[in-house]
Amino acid sequence: MTRFGTQGRIAAVVLLTITGHASRAQSAPPTPAISADTVAVPSLAFDEQPEMVKAYDKYFYYHRDGTTFAEALSDLQECDGYARGLAYRIKPDPDDPLVKNSPIGPVFEAIGARWADKMFGVPERRKARRTNMRVCMGYKGYQRYGLPQAIWQSFNFDDAATAPAEADRQKMLMQQAKIASGPRPLKTELK
Repeated sequence: MTRFGTQGRIAAVVLLTITGHASRAQSAPPTPAISADTVAVPSLAFDEQPEMVKAYDKYFYYHRDGTTFAEALSDLQECDGYARGLAYRIKPDPDDPLVKNSPIGPVFEAIGARWADKMFGVPERRKARRTNMRVCMGYKGYQRYGLPQAIWQSFNFDDAATAPAEADRQKMLMQQAKIASGPRPLKTELK
């Protein structure tokens, strides 16, 4: 017999079978090539108003000269991966007398934590997502151009409170990629 004996060989066969099935289950089928021609995007034409300019740090789109739709989509998906699922949590103070000395303190603590997350956590996650996307896309050589909120919302998402369905997220990333790889904007680049 070999060094491992019959039980060792059986264990090895089971292990190889399990890992073989796991590797086949994890490998996704190749995604079909997506043509920019099939992606509809909203019109980016608008008359700039002074109140819009103040919100350009929140509402903007990317563009890079000489990039293809496939490159822009890959860049946006990568940067979205870095900006996805960010956390911002406010820890309650364990020494708070309301929590520490009260039999209903944990109830107040739970309600307060939810309220604090809605008031402070959601805006902070939005800000962190914008910052991560801006840094990542800037590193890749994309410029930013401002938009009014209504146009921005038609092809962008904000997953700070509720993340969009994955199909919707990918559709919007494709729209962003078509714009990012399209004609150079006539508007002034944001700094």
